[in-house]
Amino acid sequence: LSLRELMEVQRKMKSNTYKEYIAPVVVLVCICLAVTAALALVYGITDPIIKRNSKATADKTRTELLKDADSFTEYKGKLVVEQPGAVYVKDVYVANNKAGFVATCVTKSFGGELTMMVGVDKNGAVTGVEVTNHSDTPGLGTKDFDSGYLKQYKGLKALKATNVKDDGQIKFITGASVSGSAIHYGVYAALHQYKEMGGVK
Repeated sequence: LSLRELMEVQRKMKSNTYKEYIAPVVVLVCICLAVTAALALVYGITDPIIKRNSKATADKTRTELLKDADSFTEYKGKLVVEQPGAVYVKDVYVANNKAGFVATCVTKSFGGELTMMVGVDKNGAVTGVEVTNHSDTPGLGTKDFDSGYLKQYKGLKALKATNVKDDGQIKFITGASVSGSAIHYGVYAALHQYKEMGGVK
């Protein structure tokens, strides 16, 4: 082969290499960058809306659980941890008129993490309980989340045990003791929080 022919062969090889290997990679990288930018844009738009809606829902639930409250301010003091990573108070919002507080408690249920809100009045009595998030399969276990079951806690100032079966104050649902105990432990944590705070001040 002549020098010119060799140069032509090399040129074609480079051209084929670019078309077969480099060009697809460049196109793929461009697509990934475009998709990432689009996702970031969508997230930037939707995240504030989601947070605003979540806050509105939480505020509504707090008002329902502590009807004597006028408005709420987040408590910045120490939060109770019964079992690290398993049972703890996530946040507490105190009524500005000192009517009580609403605690968000996280416990472990049959399907995993369970989040609930517990209202406690200025005298340390439970005003209401509501499960706000869970991963339990709908059925027997989730009957513990019904308002009819949860109203048993209303008015209680103390629990006799962390396990619902051992407490004796709550008529628990047979076959649903795991979710029942998760709720019971959450209420226990909220009442413990009241004691740790020295009441509502």
